[in-house]
Amino acid sequence: MYKKKLMNYINKFLEYGNIQGECTLNGDFKKGNKAYDKCEAIFNIAKNDVEKEKFYTIILKTAIDANTLTKCCAHMLKLNINKKIAIEKLNEITLDESFHPVFRFNAKMFLQEWNKGNIKPVCNK
Repeated sequence: MYKKKLMNYINKFLEYGNIQGECTLNGDFKKGNKAYDKCEAIFNIAKNDVEKEKFYTIILKTAIDANTLTKCCAHMLKLNINKKIAIEKLNEITLDESFHPVFRFNAKMFLQEWNKGNIKPVCNK
């Protein structure tokens, strides 16, 4: 990704991740599902890009809401990018009581299913 394009995708990912999180809590599932689809579209673009590691590293350092952080870590694991860091961050989210219990539970369940082998990487680094 070129620098300007990379930053645009990062900003969109952060925006849509935040929207999805807000919609999860306020019950606007139609809007939340649209935001989810947009995050997944960015994932599908990023997974084939040579700068995907930089992309997710910046998101991990920039995001502050638990939904976006969980989504970022999930993508990192599925892409075999900095798996140790992603797992550590998901564990932190599950323990951080400043995050809403729904998002803590999401992080916990993703980790649990990852550890069971029910979620597979989409590419081999």
